[in-house]
Amino acid sequence: MTTTKSPGDEEDKILADFRTMIEKLPPLPPTPIDDWNRDDEAAVRAVGIAWGWLMRTLRTAEAIRLLEQRGFGVECAPLRRSVVEHVIRLHWATTVDTRRFVEAALNKRKHSLGNITLAAEAGTPLPDGALDIIELLKSEADPGSDSVSFKDLKSLMNDIPDYQILFQIWLTDTQESHATLTSSESYAEYDPDEPGMHLHMEPTPHNRFRAMLPSLMLLGTEAFVHLAGMADQLTEPLADIRDRVTQLGTAQNSATEPG
Repeated sequence: MTTTKSPGDEEDKILADFRTMIEKLPPLPPTPIDDWNRDDEAAVRAVGIAWGWLMRTLRTAEAIRLLEQRGFGVECAPLRRSVVEHVIRLHWATTVDTRRFVEAALNKRKHSLGNITLAAEAGTPLPDGALDIIELLKSEADPGSDSVSFKDLKSLMNDIPDYQILFQIWLTDTQESHATLTSSESYAEYDPDEPGMHLHMEPTPHNRFRAMLPSLMLLGTEAFVHLAGMADQLTEPLADIRDRVTQLGTAQNSATEPG
């Protein structure tokens, strides 16, 4: 008996192949220690930040697939939103110099930690010693780079307009992630004939574009290897995966076209 291969099977295989490829990445070149300055530190730190974002992207994509297989696809909106946001940020990091990228990230953390200290001052308690750790982390930001902004995603679209479609996906999943009418509608429907509401324990299933997660992993991986100086070593394997992602998307589009 022939077993029909589902789009989800190929999606999982592509994600698994991304993991294998990433695990086999060559080691980073040694870092010289002479005449170390903040630009040198930023160049190294940029790769570390990008690696963390790539791992968050990969593991979150894998988590989404596990949850979808157990029937929790609708509830994955916050995770999909996170994947999209990390990929957008990874691409943005390739469009600015590493010093600006790292200073912007440090300033963002300093601002976020400042909000925590303001909440503490307003009466929200923090554990003993937490303020000292917060101040230490905030001190890593360069006072001379205060004007370097991390930017919100909407503002970022002015710098990377080719990523507008991802921004639209992020906005859609934001509606599903927060307490909105959209997040409620999967579990309740209004019946104008009664009138009344039908309440459901299980959500109305949503069909997701199966090439989405592999496409995002491709974009994220391309950004990371660019930042890490490995792009030339991965031209062929990334091109192979790109072809498979394209075929996966084409197959789903053909299957959903009206006959």
